[in-house]
Amino acid sequence: MKIGIVGYGKMGKDIFSLFFDKLPDAQFVVIDLFGAEENKEALLKTLGKSLKRKKLTEEQYEFKKESFLFTDDTSALSGCDVVIEAVFENMAAKKELFAKAAQAVSEDCLLLTNTSSLDIASVFSDIPHKERCFGLHFFYPVKLTGFVELNVLPDTAQSNMDKAAQLVKATGKKPIVFRGEYHIYLNQILACMVAHAIYLRESFGASAAETGKAVEELFSVAGPFDVLDSVGLGLMAGSPDNFRIERNRGLLGYGCEKMNGWLAEGCPKETLCFLDFMAEHESDTGADCSKAALYMAALILNETANAAIEYSGDRAVLLEAVQDTLGLAEPLSACIEKYGTDNIFAVLDELHSKTGFGSYAHTDKSLWDRIFS
Repeated sequence: MKIGIVGYGKMGKDIFSLFFDKLPDAQFVVIDLFGAEENKEALLKTLGKSLKRKKLTEEQYEFKKESFLFTDDTSALSGCDVVIEAVFENMAAKKELFAKAAQAVSEDCLLLTNTSSLDIASVFSDIPHKERCFGLHFFYPVKLTGFVELNVLPDTAQSNMDKAAQLVKATGKKPIVFRGEYHIYLNQILACMVAHAIYLRESFGASAAETGKAVEELFSVAGPFDVLDSVGLGLMAGSPDNFRIERNRGLLGYGCEKMNGWLAEGCPKETLCFLDFMAEHESDTGADCSKAALYMAALILNETANAAIEYSGDRAVLLEAVQDTLGLAEPLSACIEKYGTDNIFAVLDELHSKTGFGSYAHTDKSLWDRIFS
């Protein structure tokens, strides 16, 4: 198999590294517009170290060092079976790169975008043979997340979906398929969680640090504000219109407004800046946040339930993917056992009454019993 990776920034490098490590017989073409020669030399040096440490045999080393090409010439994608685009989130740039890739490859080559926010149909609007075009969305850091989204289009052929799913499985990841307004859904529920944490901070009259500490029991590694810190306000504060599920527009819009306010106040947009900024600009209030974990669990459970009702695939896979993406310490069903459906529904009713946000509107208990049992 020959795989093309277009873009070698933080995400593209992670995607390439995953495939390069997990697919020992594959060949690679990396379209790197800004540092092809330097990145080639860095990879060769890494392979040399692996050989010295006996992580590779001599035979493996010889194959590996000849198995990749770093170049700024998109015509080098010729002969690829799969091309995965991972450049920055700009529609014009992605469309231009796919137009060049489509000229270089055969009509059977899969053309896949890793976009985390843009309209996938628009990315491929000018590309012929749309049956091979769809989204393949990895989460960062790639090696630490268990799921990859297949965000398929109406024209996407089932055979091509199957090829992409098998490729994902070969790396040790699990594929999950989303369609239409549910494209990039795992990003959407992550954004809802962050926006909800921002609302709880305001509602409880607490600092970000206090709110984060109050909900940390729900998460195995990183809570909502840690996620915001690691992603950065520059990406998280984007337009809520990037997400297309109507019920979440109110909550996401609220979160974006607050985050853009922090940007206007001088918070850097880069990663690992938000928590430091908040520590410098707010103090702990001593507010009672004892129910914050319940309120956070209520949002996560409710949004998952609303999605599961409409999801056409395996609900068990969806629930597992949500737990993995949000970094929840326990399965969703354990949260229901801990807090009780009546308490959760009471919290959701309170939140919906105060805000009118559709993210807090819930269905009846019988549906929850079927989804989370």
